[in-house]
Amino acid sequence: GPTSDLSDDAIQGKKVLVRCDMNVPLDGNTITDDSLIRASITHIEFFKGKGAIVTVCSAKDDPKDESSFGPCAARMGELLGQD
Repeated sequence: GPTSDLSDDAIQGKKVLVRCDMNVPLDGNTITDDSLIRASITHIEFFKGKGAIVTVCSAKDDPKDESSFGPCAARMGELLGQD
């Protein structure tokens, strides 16, 4: 797995912060390529599967970019099967 050196006991019930690259191309509010979002799902599911409480964060490449992470959060929720 993505972090195979961590034991189940080290993860179970722990809070885990996963930083994901969500700088995906948008056409308005429509994601045109979700490959970066899909790439983060493996890590999130790994930790969730081990019983961790997972929080996801990201940052914009361009500080002047005023677009929302809303479309990314919605797509991630779809891929994870949750809101």
